[in-house]
Amino acid sequence: MNKYFKNLKLMKYIKPFDVPLDEYEGLIARREYWDQLGTEWGWSSVEEKIIRLAGFVQQGGNLKKILNRYAKSHDEEYRREIQYCELRYVLELFKNRKDMPMEYLPVDRVKRLNKDELTKLLSDLLKKSVRKGYDLDSQYQTQENWEIKYTEKLTPSEYMDKVEGKHWRANPDEPFDSYLNRSKIWWDGVHSLW
Repeated sequence: MNKYFKNLKLMKYIKPFDVPLDEYEGLIARREYWDQLGTEWGWSSVEEKIIRLAGFVQQGGNLKKILNRYAKSHDEEYRREIQYCELRYVLELFKNRKDMPMEYLPVDRVKRLNKDELTKLLSDLLKKSVRKGYDLDSQYQTQENWEIKYTEKLTPSEYMDKVEGKHWRANPDEPFDSYLNRSKIWWDGVHSLW
């Protein structure tokens, strides 16, 4: 059997959930998406999670609302994991830019954002970087298969310049040192943004 056709049989088509928005909320407001230390995290790949989250925000879902509700129903240990999952998703979306080596990702800059800014960044990237595509299956039938691709013309660092610019316009009196130290204080494994 031709290697190409052999790979087609193994291909897994990934797409968002096809359910009403209120039901969708319940599907993604679970530990599978917001606790990478939990057993549930392994139920789906990071790529599947990103595509499902993108389907939610692209349908008009409010990720901030989901995360705030999820945080209220979990203790501090689980709330801490939310920010780590969001960071992982953001970096995964950023690194899908072909000309961006992993070492140039703006990790500390993302860590300086407050919870609302971090969630908005993730939502914006999910809207822009996850798109419906199509593949042929082994029977030459067209199958919907969503893909993750950073298509923004700005590099991740330039994109973060825009995000930080909005932060400084909204918080002109914030001391710069305090802003720089956020990546150490809020991400020390003890503190939660929620």
